[in-house]
Amino acid sequence: WRWPLFALLMLIAIVALNDLLNQSIPRSREKKYGNGEGQDEAIRELILLDEEEKPIKSWDLTGRISLLIGREHPEEQVDVDLEESEYSAFIGYQHAVLNYCMDAWFIEDLNSHNGIRIRKIEDGICYKMMKNRPCRLMPGDMIYIANTKLLIT
Repeated sequence: WRWPLFALLMLIAIVALNDLLNQSIPRSREKKYGNGEGQDEAIRELILLDEEEKPIKSWDLTGRISLLIGREHPEEQVDVDLEESEYSAFIGYQHAVLNYCMDAWFIEDLNSHNGIRIRKIEDGICYKMMKNRPCRLMPGDMIYIANTKLLIT
């Protein structure tokens, strides 16, 4: 009867230690922006962040179906103007577009020179977008356009 009791106590100790470690490991992106779980979370806002990930400017997505991202030009207007961002020289006048389709937001590269990268909230990996291949966005995803950070919330 000693070995089964010892094995049970060891199992309880391992489970308790695992739980303690999971609680102590910081999950800063999850705390700031959500954990990306739940497809029902509605995307409501696009936020321009500075180098320290502090909000600079935001755009409300409520009721919108499409937003053109780029730099303002006398002949071409954009919905998300990144002209004042630090890396604006690397951003095209019509760099990307956000489209709402089938209850989800997608981003598409508009044949820009410098492309778009997306850090997905569910795995934390930064992916380079392929041209003509829209990418579905989730709350907490980070869009990088020439090192300019745009957060989806």
